[in-house]
Amino acid sequence: MEHSFRSPSLHASRFVILVAQFVDRRISADHFSAQFRALESSDSGYLDRDISMIVRKLSVDVGAYRGDVNLLGVDFIDSEQLWRASGEAFRDLLTLQSELLGREAG
Repeated sequence: MEHSFRSPSLHASRFVILVAQFVDRRISADHFSAQFRALESSDSGYLDRDISMIVRKLSVDVGAYRGDVNLLGVDFIDSEQLWRASGEAFRDLLTLQSELLGREAG
């Protein structure tokens, strides 16, 4: 099946790839946070409802992330906490994306 530009699985794949890079520690938390925000603003409207819920949950963690440990407070998280949250989101995204691809292949 050919994927259109608005294919939910294509847009989900972009999130999966970005999160995978961070979980594998190939990119820094600061880079991940910036790229996640950019991707979220451009692609989140095209996501499947269930995947969108995971992205929104991770968005809260990305918003709470502070790279400068001197800025940490009760409502903020550090890079390790963001990494753990991203790992959970990655697992969930892979599961749901697999299901979504199966539905698109039909």
